[in-house]
Amino acid sequence: MNLNSMLKTASYTPISIQEPFAWAGHMHFAYWLIEELKPKIFVELGTHCGNSYFSFCQSVHQNNLLTNCYAVDTWQGDEHSGEYEDKVFAEVSLHNQNHYSNFSKLLRKTFDDALKDFENSSIGLLHIDGLHTYEAVLHDFQSWLPKLTPGAVVIFHDTNVFERNFGVWKLWRELQLIYPNNIEFFHSHGLGVFQLNNYLGGHPVEFLKLNELDKNIFCRYFSSLGEKQSANMVCKMERLLTQ
Repeated sequence: MNLNSMLKTASYTPISIQEPFAWAGHMHFAYWLIEELKPKIFVELGTHCGNSYFSFCQSVHQNNLLTNCYAVDTWQGDEHSGEYEDKVFAEVSLHNQNHYSNFSKLLRKTFDDALKDFENSSIGLLHIDGLHTYEAVLHDFQSWLPKLTPGAVVIFHDTNVFERNFGVWKLWRELQLIYPNNIEFFHSHGLGVFQLNNYLGGHPVEFLKLNELDKNIFCRYFSSLGEKQSANMVCKMERLLTQ
């Protein structure tokens, strides 16, 4: 685990952040994580306005990584996110084209339809943030599991939401028992991160193997950066509203 890169992440400033801001508190962690893991392929299921996805992409670009990034979304919305206007995809597509088109691709299709675009055992980092019912996230994880490399890392957003038929928390608790190399952030609606057990001749991800005390310190560090980011967004919104 590169502590210097963790400290450097404190100076990260996103070049793209849009409403809704539910993911804003995890953007520093996303920026650091992809630099730490350096996966060959990163896939995000559920991108919406791009706050999470472009945090990963910005890190790939600024740290000169060789990661290929893919965002999968219909950009139509669902019962939890609400329906999207067409301009959401247009804005995401324009930002991607202007900044990351040499390594990032937007796949405007359902998660199931996108499965055929990836070979088995090819994805090193997967972020699941689509429909948040228990049945939906379980299906997404199980259907994409064969696409993951041995020892791949998986991220679930909204592990700390217990209303409106959100079921990520339930699946997350089940997965924690199966995959002991895991960590959970409780701010910004919660973020669960774990590594598959089948890392074979590779190595466990170091920050997922920390003892509980060190995990708490690790989480507090990124939580503090997230709180600062969220506070900055509130200040910007207040200024816009008073103009």
